[in-house]
Amino acid sequence: MKARRFLVLALGAALTSTAAAAAQTSLTGRTVTQLLVGDYVLPRFSPSGQLLAISQVLADTAGENTQILIFNFRRRVLDTLLAALAAAKYATYKAYVSDFEWLSDTSLVAWIPDGDVGVTAVTFNVPRRRILHQEQHEGVEDSSQPLADSLARLYPDVAPSGVSAGAVFGSGLDWPTVHGRGFVLLQKRYAGVDDDVWLYRLDRREATRILPLPRGSLAGGFATGRDIVFAAGSDTLTLYRWRRGRHEPLMRVPVRPQASSLAVRAQRRDSVWFVLRLHAPYERGNNPAFLYDGERLLPLADYAELADFDVHLPTRRIAFAYWDGQQRHVAVKELLTK
Repeated sequence: MKARRFLVLALGAALTSTAAAAAQTSLTGRTVTQLLVGDYVLPRFSPSGQLLAISQVLADTAGENTQILIFNFRRRVLDTLLAALAAAKYATYKAYVSDFEWLSDTSLVAWIPDGDVGVTAVTFNVPRRRILHQEQHEGVEDSSQPLADSLARLYPDVAPSGVSAGAVFGSGLDWPTVHGRGFVLLQKRYAGVDDDVWLYRLDRREATRILPLPRGSLAGGFATGRDIVFAAGSDTLTLYRWRRGRHEPLMRVPVRPQASSLAVRAQRRDSVWFVLRLHAPYERGNNPAFLYDGERLLPLADYAELADFDVHLPTRRIAFAYWDGQQRHVAVKELLTK
């Protein structure tokens, strides 16, 4: 499959938009660099935008393995930060990168699961290509309980008899939510409690039912100056905008129930860059990405099967990971928006 430029939201019958229409204009310009030989995921810009971290998937080995690469825009070279041989030691059944976190332009954390229940957080000194620190984690760590307890004190009546409100809110916070200034949007997801989407104030006792959702899931979202934009649904995922006490649908797309999520890549005032992750990382398909400019959805539709993207607004660069046959390639382009 060759990469194709679309001037409109060309997702065919799989996606429909409402009056908040996708603009008929391209958001990208010339190609800055490409990685076309290999299978690459998780392009992530450093804080300055002069470095791009990438994980190369090595699936033709005895077990899946990875390499961590750094593209330097100033030098225009691709360096190996973690070679496959060194990465293999983190594997129980396989080793791969699930996420990157840039602490600075010289410090990068890579989260490397072992294919079983463990994950190692590896911190690198990027210029020296050295490991500074590594920490082993087992299972899923719960960091949401303090917020759940705060909500429980404000809204103790959400729990059925014999159940703590903290447990009810804790269950909801384990799933995608939307956090804003002084509020959290969530779905409680606890037996005997409604499955609707609620907005709970954190500074006072005030709860608003945003969306009845008896057979669906909240898939995440974001808050802007005056709007909350969130995704929810079951076999059809709908992107909603909550404004002035009312919600309206912005677009709909067929999905598998509880298999989708919304991930924000960048935000500047009312403008938010985000991707709807409709497919597992290893699964071919299109994960539609957008710029929400405060009024409209503007599609990032350069590729028919987008896997992921990242954007660095100060340097006006955007990095796409897209499917080409059975591999994912990376292209970095200029950004044309203001």
